[in-house]
Amino acid sequence: MTPTRAIRFFSGRRLDWALAAVALLLALLPRPALRPWTSDVARVVVVPLAPLTHVGSVVRERIRPVRGAFDPRAPEVVELEQELAQSRMLVEQSRLEIERLERSLASIRAVSARIGGEGARLAEATVVAVDADRGDGVVRINAGSRHGVRAGAPVLADGDVLVGLVGDDVGPFTSSVLPLHRVKGIGVRLYPPQTVDPRAPAQGFPGAVLKPIPGGRWEGEVASPLELSEGLVARLADDRYPRVALGARVGSVVAVTPIEQAPLARRVEVAPLVTLAERASVVVVVVEDASAEAAR
Repeated sequence: MTPTRAIRFFSGRRLDWALAAVALLLALLPRPALRPWTSDVARVVVVPLAPLTHVGSVVRERIRPVRGAFDPRAPEVVELEQELAQSRMLVEQSRLEIERLERSLASIRAVSARIGGEGARLAEATVVAVDADRGDGVVRINAGSRHGVRAGAPVLADGDVLVGLVGDDVGPFTSSVLPLHRVKGIGVRLYPPQTVDPRAPAQGFPGAVLKPIPGGRWEGEVASPLELSEGLVARLADDRYPRVALGARVGSVVAVTPIEQAPLARRVEVAPLVTLAERASVVVVVVEDASAEAAR
C-alpha cells in the first residue's frame, strides 16, 4: 500500500476510528510502558508553552499573592476582624435594647394594673440628664407638655414605687423631676413587707410624716402601740397627692429607735426603695381631671 493510498484509506471516518483505537490502546497500556517516551513528548510540548505559563503565574501572584502562612496583619484579615467586632457590638446593643423595652413594658403594665380605671394617662420617659445647676438631685426626662406631662404629676418606677414629682419647669419635650427624698414632708403608712395590696384598710397600720435627712433618707416619729421593726414598707398615705399615687411604695424602714420623752413613740428611719439615679426609664402618671399638686 503506497503512502497516498494509505492516507486515503485513513481519511474521513476511518481516521476517527483509528485515533479512537490508538487512544484506547494507550489507555490500557501499563504506566511503565508509557513513561519512557511520554516524558520526552512532554518536554517538547512544555518548551513553547513556558513563556505563557510564566506570564500567567506572574499575573496570578499580582492579583492574589500567594501566602506561605496565615498572616494576622493581612488587610483582609483585619477587615474581617473589624466586621466581626462590629457585628458583635450590634448584637449586644440589640440585646440591651430588648431588655430595656421589656422592662419598660412590664413597668407600664404594672402601673396600668395598679391604677385601674382612675382616669389617668401614662407617659413612659427616659432620664436624659442631671441638672448640673442644682445640687438636690433634680433630673430631666424626655417627656413634656406634648406628651401630656403636668407639674406635680407622680413619677413611678418598677410599677408601684414613687420616686419623684414633676417640677414646675415643664417644656414641650422635656421636664424636670424632683426626687421624692427632697420633698419636705410625706404622709405614709407602715405596712408589713408581705402586704401586697395597697388598697388594704390603712387604719390598722401605723402612720408617720417623713421628713428628709442627709443621705437621701427620711426620718419620722410614730406614735403607735403596734410593734415596729426593720423591713416595714412605707406606702404613700397623703391626701395632698393625686389619688392614683396613694398606696405607692416609698421606702423601707432601716432603723427604729425609742424616744425618751415619749415612751409610746419611736423614731424610724426610712430608705428609698428606688432612686431616680438607679433607673433609666420611669412612668409619669398624668391625671386627666385633677390638678392637685404636692406641697413641697
